[in-house]
Amino acid sequence: WKQGIIQPDKTDSVDFTSYFSSREFLVKFVRAFARAPLSLVVIITCTVLAFAAPLASMNELARAMLFPDFSFGTRLINLETVVNNFTFLHLMKMITPILLHGGLVHLVFNMLWTWEFGRRIEAVQPSWALLMLIIVIALFSNTIQFLYGGSIFFGGMSGVVYGLFGYICLWQFIDPGKNLALPGALIFFLLLTLFIMTAIDLDFVADEAHIGGLLTGVFYGAIAAGISRIRRQKIKH
Repeated sequence: WKQGIIQPDKTDSVDFTSYFSSREFLVKFVRAFARAPLSLVVIITCTVLAFAAPLASMNELARAMLFPDFSFGTRLINLETVVNNFTFLHLMKMITPILLHGGLVHLVFNMLWTWEFGRRIEAVQPSWALLMLIIVIALFSNTIQFLYGGSIFFGGMSGVVYGLFGYICLWQFIDPGKNLALPGALIFFLLLTLFIMTAIDLDFVADEAHIGGLLTGVFYGAIAAGISRIRRQKIKH
């Protein structure tokens, strides 16, 4: 086409509206929201904050959402001091880093996987169960990243993404009757990606959050799926 060899048909429309229908988009959006409301709310929130509180430029809003510095400026974490000074705001700030992203690629990658895993969970479990799962994974993955990464300047949903991945895998293994599963090729791809990222050990990749999130999701999924399977067997008998 650039060389002029291929010419577009004169009847072809170059009008954007012929390829994008706002009405059709709205209908699909409503249907998606009805199927996986929490997943979509998380995606919208992260997208808005990617521009309102960019992790790369670190404005005041982004700083306010960073993980709390439990060393309180001393570079030494004292458990007694943390307990005595712990507030509800600290608890919220232990979760909010998952909503921050450092760029378009970072955002898109995490949001695609958030939708892929979130919608699968919401298809068979209530949205409140997914919310509790995200909160628990965020608390553990962010805390592990802070303790072993040595900095509060991190963010992103990737730790939660790997936690959701681990959660689904354990359900698939322990209670397959729940119809919560992933293709084998996808499982292999994500585990391989995690291994490569950890082995390369890039400074801007939160490896500790990935591993912490995965282990949290696996542990959480093992307990939840185990309880579900026991209940299912009791009902059968």
